[in-house]
Parts: sequence; C-alpha cells; structure tokens
Amino acid sequence: MATGFNGVIAVLKITKEVSSPCPQLQLAVGALLTVLEAYKKYSGVNESISDLLSRVKTLNGALQRFLSAGYDACPDPLKRRLDSFIKTLQSITADAKKLRSRSMLVRIVNTSDNAEKIDTLIKELSWHIQSFILEGTIALELTIHHGFKSIDRQLNHLAMGMQGIKEGVEALPLQLSGDALYTRLRPVLEARFDHGSSVHVECHEGTRGEVLATICSWLRPDDPRLATLPEPAVPADSGRRLLWIHALPGVGKSTIARTAAVYWDKDKVLGATFFCARDGQRSDILAIFRTLAYQLTRRFPKFRDAVVKILDDDPDLYAASPARQLEKLIVEPIQVAVAEGAFHYRIPIVIDALDECTDKAAVSTILTSLALHISKLEPLCVLITSRREENITRGFLAQALVDNTQTLDLNDVRPDLTKRDIETFVRSRFVGIRRYYSHLHLPSDWPSPLQLARLLSLADLLFIYASTAMLFIADEKARDPEGRLNGLLKSGNAAVGSGTETTSPLDRLYEQILADAVEKLGEDLKGSLPRLLLGTLVLAEERLNPSTLATLLDLPPRVVERSLPAFHAVMTVPAANDATSPIRLIHLSFTNFLVDPTRCTDKRFLVHPPTHHSLIALCCLKLMQENLKHNICRVPPEHNLNDTIPDLPARIARYLHPALQYACRYWLHHLNLAQIGEELLAALEEFCDTHLLHWLETLSLLGCVEIAIEGLRTTQRFLKSLPLGETRPDVSALLYECERMVQAFYPAINASFMQVYRTAIPFSPIRSLVRRHHQAEILPAVEVRIGLEETWSTTLASRVTGYSTISALAFSSDGARVVCGADHGTVRLLNTHTGAQLQSFEGHSDTVMSVSLSPTGKEILSGSDDGTVRVWDVATGACLDKWGDESGLILSVAWSPDGALIASGVYSGIVILRAVASPQKNVLSLRHTDWVRTVTFASDGSLVSGSDDKTCRIWDTTQIDWDAAEHAPSQTLEHSSWVMTVAVSPDSSLVACGLKNGEVVLWRKSDGQRLRSLSGKSRVISLVFYSDVQLAAAYSGSSFILWDISTATPLDSVDNTDAYAAAFSPDGIHVAHAVGITVHIRRWSGNAPWEPRPLSVAMRLKQRFESRVRLPRSAHAMEAKENHPQALTPLVAVAISRTGTLVLAVHEDHWRLWDISTGQCMRTQKHPGSTLQSPVAWSPSGNLFACTSEDNSIHVWEAQTGNLLRTCVGHSYSITALAFTADEQHMLSASWDGSIRRWNVRQTPPDTASEVLFQSASGKIDVFALSSDGQWMLSGARQFFSPPDTSSADLVAQPSRQPVAFRSSYLDTAYPLYCDLRLHDATGRVVWIENHPSWITLVAFSDDCTRALAGNLEGRVFLYDLTQLISLNNTAPRPSPPLTVAEHHFSSGGIYAVHYISFAAKDQRIVTDMSYTSVPPAFQPVQRCGDDPSSTAAYFCAYEWLWRVDLDSDPRPLCWLAPQFRPVNDDLARSWPARGHVIAYRTSEDRVVVIDAARC
Repeated sequence: MATGFNGVIAVLKITKEVSSPCPQLQLAVGALLTVLEAYKKYSGVNESISDLLSRVKTLNGALQRFLSAGYDACPDPLKRRLDSFIKTLQSITADAKKLRSRSMLVRIVNTSDNAEKIDTLIKELSWHIQSFILEGTIALELTIHHGFKSIDRQLNHLAMGMQGIKEGVEALPLQLSGDALYTRLRPVLEARFDHGSSVHVECHEGTRGEVLATICSWLRPDDPRLATLPEPAVPADSGRRLLWIHALPGVGKSTIARTAAVYWDKDKVLGATFFCARDGQRSDILAIFRTLAYQLTRRFPKFRDAVVKILDDDPDLYAASPARQLEKLIVEPIQVAVAEGAFHYRIPIVIDALDECTDKAAVSTILTSLALHISKLEPLCVLITSRREENITRGFLAQALVDNTQTLDLNDVRPDLTKRDIETFVRSRFVGIRRYYSHLHLPSDWPSPLQLARLLSLADLLFIYASTAMLFIADEKARDPEGRLNGLLKSGNAAVGSGTETTSPLDRLYEQILADAVEKLGEDLKGSLPRLLLGTLVLAEERLNPSTLATLLDLPPRVVERSLPAFHAVMTVPAANDATSPIRLIHLSFTNFLVDPTRCTDKRFLVHPPTHHSLIALCCLKLMQENLKHNICRVPPEHNLNDTIPDLPARIARYLHPALQYACRYWLHHLNLAQIGEELLAALEEFCDTHLLHWLETLSLLGCVEIAIEGLRTTQRFLKSLPLGETRPDVSALLYECERMVQAFYPAINASFMQVYRTAIPFSPIRSLVRRHHQAEILPAVEVRIGLEETWSTTLASRVTGYSTISALAFSSDGARVVCGADHGTVRLLNTHTGAQLQSFEGHSDTVMSVSLSPTGKEILSGSDDGTVRVWDVATGACLDKWGDESGLILSVAWSPDGALIASGVYSGIVILRAVASPQKNVLSLRHTDWVRTVTFASDGSLVSGSDDKTCRIWDTTQIDWDAAEHAPSQTLEHSSWVMTVAVSPDSSLVACGLKNGEVVLWRKSDGQRLRSLSGKSRVISLVFYSDVQLAAAYSGSSFILWDISTATPLDSVDNTDAYAAAFSPDGIHVAHAVGITVHIRRWSGNAPWEPRPLSVAMRLKQRFESRVRLPRSAHAMEAKENHPQALTPLVAVAISRTGTLVLAVHEDHWRLWDISTGQCMRTQKHPGSTLQSPVAWSPSGNLFACTSEDNSIHVWEAQTGNLLRTCVGHSYSITALAFTADEQHMLSASWDGSIRRWNVRQTPPDTASEVLFQSASGKIDVFALSSDGQWMLSGARQFFSPPDTSSADLVAQPSRQPVAFRSSYLDTAYPLYCDLRLHDATGRVVWIENHPSWITLVAFSDDCTRALAGNLEGRVFLYDLTQLISLNNTAPRPSPPLTVAEHHFSSGGIYAVHYISFAAKDQRIVTDMSYTSVPPAFQPVQRCGDDPSSTAAYFCAYEWLWRVDLDSDPRPLCWLAPQFRPVNDDLARSWPARGHVIAYRTSEDRVVVIDAARC
C-alpha cells in the first residue's frame, strides 16, 4: 500500500509545518518523517494505514488549535502533554530505526516478522496520536480561568459551600423524621407539581382556555371554573377515568398539566402528582406509584391507615414492580378507604411527561399496570401527558385503557387558537418588559406590529420558542431589550431565508442566546468554560446542582456561580443561597441542539460526546481517587447490615458529597462512551489498583450494587476492543475479578457494605487478584480454613429461588434474564448477572414443566402439569392469557421466531399449535403416539417435536390449514430411545435430537438423512446450536459438553452431577442449570467471553514462582479433586475433634484428616471394607475416632497413626449414633435394631463382643446422646404398631401427653408409628418416657446434665428439666406418684427437620442449625460451665447467613453463605458440628468447609 503510506508521509509533512511554534515537536516529527521515508514500499494492512492517515489529519487540526498563540502561551497541562507526546514520537522513531537497521539478509529471512512489527509500530503511533489529541483537548477544556483568587480562598469557599450543603441535607431527615411513611415508601418529593426546584410554570393568563376547559369538564362537568373558560377544544367524556394529552416537543404539555394541578389543588380535590424528568429519581418508573401513594396518605387519613397495615405485612413494597405497587399501595387502600366513606367523587392524579421515564419495555410498564387495575381505581381519575412514543402508544391500545381513556392531541387543537395564545403570552411579556425597563424609555408601541409579527412567525406553534425568546430579550444583564429583539429577528429571518432544516429558527435562537451569554462573561471566564459546563449538564445522567457541578469538574464554586446566570434563557439556575436544587435545561430540544453538528454550527458551543464523556470519566475517577476510603461514612462496627444503620441517610449526606455519589454511580457509564487516551487509562489503572473495593462499599451504601456488574462487563468489552495490545492487562484482570466477586456475593454486598470484607474477600478464591491485592484490608472476619477454590470456577452465581424444586429454565434472547419454573406452580424471572428476582408469576396449581420467553422478551410462556398453558406479562407479572388443554399435562412450550405462533407438547401424544392473535379460534392438533417431551421452532418457521414414541417430527407451519382434521409431518426421524429435547441450527439445515440414553443424533432437516451421533453418559435435558458447527448439550447426570459437530469432538465442558433442568443463553455466554431449589449461572471453562487478557510478565512470573514454591495455606483451598481420586467418592460425614484442632472427612471408601490451623490434609486412609457412612464420633482427647459402615459394623481408628484399632460387629440394622465415654475405654452405639450397646475399645487382646444395655422389642432408635458424666443417656425412638409400654416399675416419671400415631410424607407405611423420648441410666434402664407427636431427629444434654433437648421433623424444639430425675440414686425408692418432667417447646425457625441442636453460652442459650433461643429463666441450670470465651459464643445458619451470638448480646450476622458454601441439610449428615469458634460441615457439592470465626 505504497500510495497509502505516501499519503501518511504527505500529511506528516504538514504536521511538521503546523508544529513550528514548538521546535522540539517539529524536530521529533521531522525525525519520524526521515525514518518513515524508508518504508514507502511497505504493503501492510490497509486498515492500519487508513486509521493512521485519519489520525494525523485530525492531529494537524488539533495542533493548529493548541499552538495558535505559540508554545509559551499554552497552559501548563497542555505543555506537559506536548512534552510527553514528543518523547513518544522519539521512542517510536528509535524503534523504527532499529528495525530498519537490520541487515538485508535478516530482513529477508524475517519478512513476516518485520511486517508484523511495522504494523504494530503504525498502530502504536496511531494510538498515541489519538491519545494526545484527546488529552490536549481535555487540558484546554479544563484550563478555563487564569484569574482565579488564591488557592487558599478557593478551598475556603469550597469548604464553606460543602458545609452549607451538609447542614442543609442533615436537617432534611430531621424534618421528615415525624413521618415514618416517608422512610417506608421513599417518595420522590421533587416530582410534586409545586416543588421548589420545578422549571414548570402555569399557563399565562388568557391562554390555553379551550384545552383547560376540556380538562376541567373531563374531571368535573359541574366545575364552577367552566363558567370563566371558553368552550372545550374537544368534547369531554367524564365517563372515562383516564385523559391522555400528547403532542410534539415544545407545545406546552407540562405547563398545561401544572395549571390543571394548581386548579385542583386550590379546589381541594387534587389527589397526587408526579412530574417526570430524565434526571435522577423522577425518571424511575419504580418511584411513580409509591410517590403517588405517599401523597394520597398525606391527604386521606383512612387511606394512610390502610397503607400502614399493608406495609407492616410487606415492608419492601417500595422496591416491588410497578404493577404490584399499584395494587398494594393504591388499589387495596382505596378499596378500604372507599368502603369507609373516606373519598369524594372524583380525585385527580396527574402524571406528567411519562415519556421522560426510563422504561425499556415494549409496552409502557406504567400503562400496563394501569390496564390491570383500572376497574378498581375508582374514584381516582388519571391525567397523563407525554409525547407519542411507541411504547406509550402501544400501552393505550390495551382494551382496558381503550374503554377508559379520552385522548387529547394538542397538535389537533386549531392552529389559530394556539397562535392566538402565543400572541397573548408574547404581548403580555412585552408589557412587563416595558414596565421593568421604564428607565430606558422604551416606546409605548414597542415592539412594532411588524416586529411582533416576525417574532410570532418564528415561534410558529412552539410555546418553547416564545418563552425562550422572551427570556432572552428580557435579560437583566444585557439591559438592552430593543437590541436583543432586533438581533434575534435578524438571526431568525436569516435562518428562515436559508430554507434548510439545519438552520431552524429555534436553533438560531439558541445560538444567539449562547453567543450573547459568552459576551456577558468576564474575560477570565470565556474560552472553553461555556462548552465545559454545557457539555457536562447535557451528558450527565442526573441533573446537577451548582455545587455538584463545580466539585465534579474540580472548579471553584464561585466560577460556576458567576457563569451560570448568563445562560438563564436556556436553563433554570438555583438562587445563590440554594445549594441543593438542580440546574435544569429549558427543554430537550436544547440538549439535542448542543450535540448535533448539523444544528449547532458555532464550534464554541458544539459538544463532542466521546471527548466530553472522556472528560467526565476522568473527573469521576480523580474525584473517587481523592475521596474514597474504607468505611467512608464512619459507620460504627456494631451495625452489620445497611438497614440496621439508623442514621444512614444523614451519614450519606454528611460524608458522600453529591458529586462523589454521582461519580460512583456513573463513571463506568461515561467511560464506556468515552474516547480513550493514555491519561484516562492511567487514571483507571490507579483507581483499580487502590479503590475498587471502596467503590463497592459506596455502591452498597447507596443501594445500587446492581449497576456494577453490567458496567464492569461492558468496560471489559470496551477495553478489549481498543488497539492497546497488552498495555493495561492488569486493569482488565482486576475489572474481571471485581465483576466475578460482585456476581458471586451480590446478596451480601447489597445487604451490607461491610460484607465486601466479611464475605466477598474471605470466600473469594485464593488466587483471586482482588483478594490478594486487599488481603491486608480484611477486617475482623471469618477465616475459611478449608474449602476455598484456587481460582474462580465456571460458576458465576448461585441463588436459592425459594422452597420449590426447579423444573424448567429458559433464557431471554439477550441472555440478561433467566426464567425458572418450579414444582409448586411458581414461575420466577431472575437477573442473570446478580441472581436477583425481578418478577414472580403465580397461577399454576402444579409443577411448571416448561417455560419460554417471547422473541421480544416481554412475555413468558409456561406449561404445567395442571394442564394449562399461560402467557405472562414480564413487566407486571399479570397472566395475559390461559388455555386449558383437555388432553392433560403440558410438558413443553415454545414461541415461533416471529412470536405469531405458540406450540405446546402434551403427555397424551399431541402437539397443540395456536395462533397468538386468535388462540381460541386457530388451534391445531399434531399427533405423536406417546408423550411429547419437547417442541421448538426453527428459524424458517417450521415446528420440530420430540416424543417418547422415539421419533422427532418436523411440521411445516408456513402454510397452515386451520380447518383441516389431520396434518402430516414433512419428516419423521426415528430413534432407538425417547426423544427428550431437540434443537435446530441457525440456518435451519440441521436438527439435533437428545435422547434418554444420552445420545445426540444429528439429522439433515431437508431430507431426513442421519448424519452422525454424539454419545453421552446420561439423559440429554437441553440442546442449543451456537452456530452451524457448534452444539451445546446438557445431561442430567454428567458434564455438559460443547460439541464440534463437524468432527464429533468436545470443545469444552461444564461440570455437573445432578441437573434437574438446564438452559443455554443464545449468545453462548451463560449456562444455567438447577439442582433442587438452587439455580447456578455458569460459563464454559475455556471459552469465557469475558476472560481477562493475559497478565503482565511480572504477574505471570510471580504466579509461576508461587505455584512452585507453595506458600503456607491458612485460608486455604481444598485440594483439587482431580489430584485426589479418593475425593471423587461421595462425602458422607464431617466431624471436628473435641479439641477443635482436627477435622475428619469420611467418604464412602476412605477418610481424610485435616489440620485446621494449616488447612493441610494430614492423612488419607483407604478403607478396604464395605462402604463407610455416618454417624462418626471423636473421643474426648481427639486421639480416637469411629465411623460406621454399610454392613452395620463400627471401625475405631487412631488419629495420629491412622491405624485401625477395632472393628466392632453386633448390630443387625443401621447404626444411628456413636459416643465415646470420658475415659475413652468404651464406646456406646445405638441402632435401628432397637438396641443400645457398649463396646470396650481398649481391651487387649481386642474383644469384638458388646454389652447390650437396652433392647427394644419393636422399635427403632433414631437418635442418641450420652451425658458428659457418662451416667445418663437420651434416646429418641419410633415404635411400630403400638405405643411404648409406660407401666414399668422402673419409670421414675410418666409421660405428660398421650401417645399419638405419627404419619408423614417422608414415610410410606401402612401401619402406625409412635414416637417417644427416653431417659436411660448408665445401665440402660429406662427411667422416663415422653410421648412425642412427631419423629425425633436430634437429642442433647446440657453440660451439667440437668437439662435435655429434643428436635423433631416439623422443626419443633423441646426443652426438659431433668433435675429431679438425675438427683435420684439407683437404690432410692421410686417416688409415688411418679414425677412430672417440666417441658418447654418452641419453633426452630422453620417447618423442616431440626438437623443440629445443642446448648450454648454456658447452657443459657439453645442453638439449632437455623435458630438461636434463650433458655427461659425457669429452665436455666444452677451450675455454670467454665469461663472459656469460646464457650460463650454460638453459631448457627439462618436465612442464608452465618450468625454469631454471645452470652450478653443479640445474634449478629457474620457473613453470607453462598449456596456452594452452605451446609447440606439432611438427617444423615448431622451437619453443623462446631467446636469453640470453628465450624466444619459438608456442602451439597460434597466439599469440606471449615470456618474459623475467632476473629469476629
């Protein structure tokens, strides 16, 4: 490409000339030219040359601007960037010389390598030119004032301003503290029609009469105000409860809405108002109904009372979907208040500018919600104004709204009426101007009729033009209304005369206003300041107040205060003493004007969004770099969760300046829209290196953690697209690590800013960059001794979705959401990135077998075992349609690609096809001969179904005869096994069928030819084509595989052992699968789209060193399973030694012993006998442990040597409990054979015989406990056929309740069971029996042996006082009558079985695996245990959190446990063993986890 290179050289020669004001730059460019001349024959990549050519041309223009006044006149920041750019050019020149200096032979041999290096040099040169242009531009933008006062005075002024803001904001909670509903509903006060910061005004007197008459007569036909108004613009229909006013921008919709609100407020009939805006919370659709509800509570006491009761039951309604908010916060309270006669006839609600709300739904979410409940809203009447946006127009097409809405199009109002109103307004304003400037002696006939006519002609039908023009003419600073009117008319007439849309009168008006504003600024404030301020206001995601704007841009507040009033004609500027009200641009048309080069022709004001986003992003990063720190709001450590911080709003106001809040929320947004340069990258690198976790803390405090994940992912993608090579690999790596951390621990970080350090860091993988980077910052937190991963796994997030087993999964088309169907008939929509629930759908009465999101993502299709197919609205959760198929269970559902058809597969062997437009009329039945397991549509519209009849059938849906009785498939593909799932390639050429036997069969769709088979190890449950050659397959009991179907070889895999349901996102990024009640969001291991770039050489060398020289492991990963084949067998039990130093992990064929202090596996011992199982037990000294095996034998091992000490044989049924005596000479065991046995474990020679202490004739002993002194035993048993005999003379106490036959869904027995609790003495004799209504799952003694606990299958806990029983000696006569044992019972906090129970905190507390309860005073023991601090602490797991409770404090959450770190809950595990501050357990993934909470 010699011509292309010649072009670059030619343009660089111009650069050399342009750079003459800077001799050093000129020399550097000249040297570069000399070297590049030698590469004229280079024929490299055309794209690189073209890009360089374009950049050099831009550079020439930039240099002309930068050096227009000479190098010496350049601001210091620009000089620094020029100097840096010169050094960069010199470095590139040196590299080019070095490459050129190679010998001819070397260059010939390395031709390919040379070409690559030349291309790299070209890209590097292009990058640095772009970076210099950007940074030079930003330097000029920020160097706006050379006459500021001294730095000390600036800082003092800034401090005073911030102090004022702080005091004002701190006072706000005090003012509101008397209203609890404000805190509970979180209304947006700025959305009131009369809020002080509003830019809206009322209609000028004598204008808009016809429109206002229509509105008044719509609400109240008998409104007295109608007598003073003209005839309505259109006839009003007061029978309709909604009035929609719409028009183009600038016509005055908001002014009309405000006037109506003022009318009704004066008449004391107004209900509530919400004036939407594109900034802040006024754009949040979640804020509308809760704000309206709050205002209604202030006006109607009965309504308020009803809302309070509803919030007591559901305090988080402020965060619910709009539809649910409307239902619970407005509809239900209204019905209560109406029933009590608390409302008058018609109460108006005003929602203005609905189009300015952020709502990505295809149909307006607010209108969809109103459509659901419009029939229940009486007596409310709703006035809505908006532009005619597509989603709003669609919303009003809902039949419920069509029947209840009157529409008023302001564009249809007679033009002569609008012109008349504008003229009335303008004339009135001119009268006011003449009066205000009376000292100027303006002529009484000014303006002349001709001038007035020209001005009205320019305004046409736009009120916005008229109001803006009058502000411009009346400007107080100019004090020249005549001159400004003449200038405006001259500019406007020129624009009209040009006849082009790009010079519209409104655009010329804006330019005239801006040019005049600049002239009014002092010389020290001219230059780039106007564009700096305007660009920031235009591109900011929220409206900024002057203080925030100044702090964000690092400007002295006085500069901003002096500058903004000059622009009053196009923005509303708060008063000097108002530090909180935002600056508001006059109209959206002004925003669009500033960023459109075809409209804004004056480059002084034209905003270039990529450059300005760079500037804002840089300012945000610098602001965060300078201010963020750990615990920035100085929250006391006792507040573990954000919602327990009573003064959090006041602390945020005090310590988080609004500019800092803005920076934390939106820096990622601006960065992703920015033009990137070296300075911005350096700032990003520094921020990532020091403040990522502090940023997460702040997001948690602000309640917006969810913005982090998508922002971080987008930023990685953005950085990856830049031509940077490996310039900033560590930045991408840190951003990736941060994203993974937020995904994995989102619920914890969202609940508490402290959990960044108490959950996210401690539970992150050992080699996590963020963990290692911030290891020293870990606060007093739990330490995971065993169980951490080495690196991030393929699991991105795991979330428990409720109490129902998940049976179906499906992704949205963009992969951002996943929908789950469950066995209790529920459907839930989750955020893929956070796992947070977005919406729930209730209506099915049985298991949901299949779900599917529509092509638009706005509806969900579900099929259930209840025999119905339902269509749900995603935005509102409402059921839009329902069809009951008489043929039975619905096994699969699917949408056609265009959303016009719906298919469902039924267990009776039928595929039902429906037309969405007429689902009751157009219905077809397509037949198989057995259950239809799966249906899907191809991209060409054909329908594919799979069945238990071992066929896959393809149906042509392009030409459907809805009246035909029979329909034949176009292809029938026969298999050897049931067809469980099917998929079609993107080009519709291939069909893949997943079979029950694990095989995936590929077919050519056009002729039904079998192409090949892919073998699998278990049932295929999901298939999807990523391309025409890549197929993803999910299996029920084996790893998911990504296949290359052209070679039949696996490309990637995702581990899996027991998937109930699975789905693949269409973009190939995410894999979702369900195990029980948990959804796991994962990615492919080798094709992670967001995998960070390779680390720097230094980081790679560091990791290589650490992999060879293994560091001590204190918070340490469980060793990889692949390195320990034994660990592949199931883990059956985990137990901590009594000394708290060792952890025993028992697998089916071996056991492993871990040292808790080091996290190292000390010993692994293979067990050659039958399968090992729980229970297990440690001796008091920790020298011995015992476990059982499947053949009902007991094995006793020496911990230090690993030697098998004894094998005890004697039980005939499963062993349920083991316990060593205090002297470790004996061991006791209990079994389902009904016996309690004592074994001598130290006898020499070994004696395998046992002493039977107790034998039940017809019962099973389920649980057993030995008292600390070895004198007493507790057992929980089930008796078959008849209750236990309580007539024995040995009984010291009789049961307090009668026996009750027990039946449970857990058991399938045809005979009654009777449950009882027994107390035995040391000989095994039963001295007390208590009948129980349910199966006893656990028993325990207190340390002093005087109290006993029992937990049952229903989650109940029973506490007994045994003092009278154990005080009797064996020879004492039995009391008559028998004693009564005092009982106290309570719930453990759930409805499921109690899996762990014990006394704690010196026997004054009771801890279960899910709760913590104080022992009632009457049941507290007299004697207390020792003063060991660990004995006063107890731990339990509840609501997904690990809790700690101390003797004199309430329970407090320590950390959130992600699903992969939670203890498994089953009655064999006896999970949650704890010793002191160490907790050890097994997880559902068969991992050992050991947590040390001593530092907490």
